[in-house]
Amino acid sequence: MKTGMRRAWATRTAYLGVLSMLAVGVLYPLGVVRAHAQLVQQLTRIAILDFENRSGYGGASIARAATDAVAGEYQKLGKFEVLARGEVEQQLKDLDLAPPLDKSGFLRLGRALQVESIITGEVNAVSFVGSPKQAQVVLTVRVIDIASGEPINGAVATGFSNRRPGYTGDDDTLVQEAIRNAAFEAVRIIRNYTIPEATVLTTRAGKEVLLNRGIRGGLQPGMEMIVVRRGEEVGRIRVTQVSDSDAIGEIIDFGRGIQSEDRARAIFRVPTVEIKAGRVVTERPRQRGEGNKLLRALGPILVIGLIAFGVARASSGGNTPVQTVVAEAGADGNFEPFVRISWKTTLFAKSVPDMVQWQIYRSDFIGTDENGQLRPIGVTPGNQNFFIDTTVPRVLSYVTAPNLREGIEDIELESYDEDSPAPGVAPGRSYTYQIALIYRERIDAEEPIVLYKISDRVRSGQVTVILPVLLLSPVQRSEDVDPKDVRFSWLAAENANAYRVEVSLDPTFRDRNRTFVSDEILSTAAGGSPVSTERIDLESRFLARLGLAGRRVTLYWRVGSRNLGDDPGPLPGPGGLRYVWSRPFEFTTQELPPSP
Repeated sequence: MKTGMRRAWATRTAYLGVLSMLAVGVLYPLGVVRAHAQLVQQLTRIAILDFENRSGYGGASIARAATDAVAGEYQKLGKFEVLARGEVEQQLKDLDLAPPLDKSGFLRLGRALQVESIITGEVNAVSFVGSPKQAQVVLTVRVIDIASGEPINGAVATGFSNRRPGYTGDDDTLVQEAIRNAAFEAVRIIRNYTIPEATVLTTRAGKEVLLNRGIRGGLQPGMEMIVVRRGEEVGRIRVTQVSDSDAIGEIIDFGRGIQSEDRARAIFRVPTVEIKAGRVVTERPRQRGEGNKLLRALGPILVIGLIAFGVARASSGGNTPVQTVVAEAGADGNFEPFVRISWKTTLFAKSVPDMVQWQIYRSDFIGTDENGQLRPIGVTPGNQNFFIDTTVPRVLSYVTAPNLREGIEDIELESYDEDSPAPGVAPGRSYTYQIALIYRERIDAEEPIVLYKISDRVRSGQVTVILPVLLLSPVQRSEDVDPKDVRFSWLAAENANAYRVEVSLDPTFRDRNRTFVSDEILSTAAGGSPVSTERIDLESRFLARLGLAGRRVTLYWRVGSRNLGDDPGPLPGPGGLRYVWSRPFEFTTQELPPSP
């Protein structure tokens, strides 16, 4: 009996073993295929357009060889899925596109192919050098971002064929070898380049953005960047100020609205290639504003100059650089207070050949440096006509020198220590600002004279830094509020003495036809003290004219504050009202019975 049981157990075990082996034999290849499929899905999809041949040698075959060589180098990296030429050509045909493509063409093709980027380029030059003869090929490669149609990477590379003493073969073999070597070098340069990228931390008054990367992240003044959200371009900025760890960018295209957490990446300026006197000359384009790198290069002795004849006087009246200086309070997307200082230049400033730096001074900061010059709280490049003063202290460098107004041969760059930076503004404080221009003049003589000078200072009106008020009632997301009897209350802002309430069906308050605006409310309550309106009948004064009387609706409300002594007052919002607005609350009204 026991022997029979052992045999049955052994038989079942054998069957199970065979079935397990069969299962492994069947399922293992499926697992390998699935793993391979997952690996392929992880590869970055790219498309490579046929290159142009601008060398004058070899025709279309040379362009095709360059295209294939670059494609081969990308495939060797094992990180890219290079689309087949036939697939790309068919998509071009379907879209009725023909190279060379413009930005719109790149965008359309990239989205149709669902690729991360498009590679394009040209063969710039083919020549033969040395003895034994070598082929020399200059190749330009561009990586086009499909979110913007702009280059975000690229390279100009030169490739040589290998030395072959006694070689008697045809030239095409040497050229093909040089093309492959140029393609290898171009892709190597591209792979080693880190694209400067940053995250938008906050926007300031719709004019500037603060980025979380600076010099260490590869950002430079004058660098243009596209701003992307979920793979699509939403705007563009130009970097104006850079520190080690962050940067400020001027919004040059607001597009669909730049927000916190959007990604910014630099537009790559591909070097240009020209043939001059038989030589290949590569020139890297200058970033806009790159001339302001002069400021970083300023040292104890910059130029050789002489004290000259005082300050040049233009027809606009002396050396006054601006017509008006306007200081306006505001709050950014995070409801942090700031002051925007802007100015309009005079004919004098417009006639200055080299506007080096604007210096911004604030009434509470009146210290002088060791040269006796008033210390600014901010600087901007000469081509920028605004400055954002925040609550954050800042480290900066500014042009200084003894007797700067008269022109001097020694110009210095003074820097604030990180331990004692220029102070930011304080909520509740009132200030005035002054603006001055540092400019350079060149006097042509037997030995040219270069003079650095400072203009007259021009003052702004008063501005008060307003911290947006905190709302009290109706409390956030209140239900069943009686629209016939609403009393709005909030905590007063320090040094504000005028308030206004807005109630809207539009959470952005831009739709002025659906927004109720209260009369101005004057109050001298100290900061943090409660302030309130009289009871307001929104039913008759607001909802009835929109045909919403008696209905249950969701309304949004906010409070604007200002100081009546400010000139001209805070930045204007929707409707042109000059207030610093609070974060909005919302509430829902009662559904009222119909009138008898």
